[in-house]
Amino acid sequence: MDETPDSGYAMTGLNGSKRKANRADPLGGFGDGVVVGNEFAAIEISVDTSGHVPRAVLRDVASGQARCIDPLVLLALVYMSDDVMQSLADPNLIVSD
Repeated sequence: MDETPDSGYAMTGLNGSKRKANRADPLGGFGDGVVVGNEFAAIEISVDTSGHVPRAVLRDVASGQARCIDPLVLLALVYMSDDVMQSLADPNLIVSD
């Protein structure tokens, strides 16, 4: 089986920077968070406290793709208007190649 350039890496940060995934790494494995889901999506939510400030770790249960989100971004989501929030999940706006 061929490895992709991203094999062994997990997403971190909004800038797309990457770091190695391992079992001690909060982005490296499942099991420490709470799974929230419905018929369209299932996301594991956990908290990474290994850095200077705690941050949320959101992981797609189906693919394993993960992203760390700092408290400032979470606060922006809280104050985001309903119209903007709905547009983020609008399937009509998803562009495919």
